[in-house]
Amino acid sequence: MTYIKAQRTPHFIFFAVFGITSLFIVMYYLSTTIIQYTTTHQFPINSLTRYPLSIPIFLVELFSFGFAAYFLYNLFTDRYRPKTPKPLKNKPAVAFCIPVFNEPKDTVERTLKACTKVNWPDKKIYLLDDSNNDQHKKDMQDLSKKYGAILVRRPDNTGFKAGNINHAVAKAIQEEYFVILDSDQAPEKAFLQVTMDYFSDPDVFFVQTPQYYINDDTPLRRAAKIGTNIFYQTQCISKARDGALPFCGTNVIARTEMFRQIGGFSYYTSTEDIDLGLRANRRGWYGVFVPEVLVKGYAPPDWSAYVTQQYRWANGNLAILREGLGKLAWGPHSFLHQMHTFFTVGWWLIGVATLIYILVPLISVLTGMPTHHMWLTNFVLGLLYVNVMVGIMMIFVALNSRTEDDKVTLFDAFLQYSLITNSLFVYTRAAINALFRRYAGFVRTSKVEARSGLWDIKWNLLLALVCFLVSVFALYNVAIASDTQQVRTYLPISVWLLFYAVVLTSSILFVGKASQTGVRA
Repeated sequence: MTYIKAQRTPHFIFFAVFGITSLFIVMYYLSTTIIQYTTTHQFPINSLTRYPLSIPIFLVELFSFGFAAYFLYNLFTDRYRPKTPKPLKNKPAVAFCIPVFNEPKDTVERTLKACTKVNWPDKKIYLLDDSNNDQHKKDMQDLSKKYGAILVRRPDNTGFKAGNINHAVAKAIQEEYFVILDSDQAPEKAFLQVTMDYFSDPDVFFVQTPQYYINDDTPLRRAAKIGTNIFYQTQCISKARDGALPFCGTNVIARTEMFRQIGGFSYYTSTEDIDLGLRANRRGWYGVFVPEVLVKGYAPPDWSAYVTQQYRWANGNLAILREGLGKLAWGPHSFLHQMHTFFTVGWWLIGVATLIYILVPLISVLTGMPTHHMWLTNFVLGLLYVNVMVGIMMIFVALNSRTEDDKVTLFDAFLQYSLITNSLFVYTRAAINALFRRYAGFVRTSKVEARSGLWDIKWNLLLALVCFLVSVFALYNVAIASDTQQVRTYLPISVWLLFYAVVLTSSILFVGKASQTGVRA
């Protein structure tokens, strides 16, 4: 077991300095662009129609500032830990549910073997096999016999993973509680001993434990691991404190009867787990987060698998936002719950925000249409760039002392920032499809590494090239500028686009093999 430590005082000092600095930048920025617009050196906010490119920039800046403030709130409430629960009066029966669909035999075997070793007097293992391949069906049948698991199959695969679990709970599981584990998620022996006592509170619907990737031998896997750790190690504690912990669909224990009462998983979204947690919250039930690594699994093996996973998560969460925005805004939840929920499901708009951050400067240079940034003072312009760098520092500081066996570096933080940026096309496509109610079904994330190369990131590299060329063009305009205003118009854009050219080019790190990198295993 690996305990996720709370942040120490030096970290809180750094967060406070970052927060105060960011607040100062935002207030000065807004006062320069919105509150005061009476001089020729300040942007006339009442003339936005004359500067239409500033409208999308203002919107995404608002989104970015909001998420930065929310992340700081998560970090400042990090010292909360769940109270030691009252012990359960007995050791109730628990079912381990492992949904599979054409999964590699060795991956599933690792999980089954770990489940058999979990310390608990009354447990059963259910292998929920939706495979449609004869060899995989035979493999699952052999594994179920070898490890004493109950093999559950159904005539179709309606609802994919969600339907598979719904079917098992309705037709097979008799135990009072059930655990959901993805096929690659192997639990520790003490998994149930650490978690089950939290169900002594009758309003606890589920107990969630972190996902934790043990394979970080390529830049992609390392960055994916850091991204997962940001969610589970810096946000879930705060979400649980305020009664808004998401049901994350794996490494989680749930009450069987409550699951049935609520109608099980929905099928309209590929993140049916998040939807289930929100419906449970509306009934007054909530989840507990245990800040210990009790289950260990695998990061997506390659770029293709990562894209599949991220598209499913982005489209599914934005589908929930699309369908449930009214319930979120006008429902019975507290403001803190609304805040947590919005940034849980709405964060996936980050791809659209990133694309706007890139496209608006490109359009501005190529068309000559100005934006409000040309009105900002040099002081504020400099701080805006520094703020990006400090944001990467925030990732580093927030994670570097969480666990004893995983030391995070500044390069790790850059990798994670780069991976988010280089996912912009995935997230944007997911957002557009969600807007038009084109919701993704469940697509399994492959557990087997496939060949990947530059062709897989062609759009990232093409955009990097465009950013670089326009950056050079903007710099040329600086060189031939006849007045200070032209310099202030083109120089910031040139630097900004050059920065994105570098970050987008770094996507080549994510299509390498383990043997070709120096990233530790």
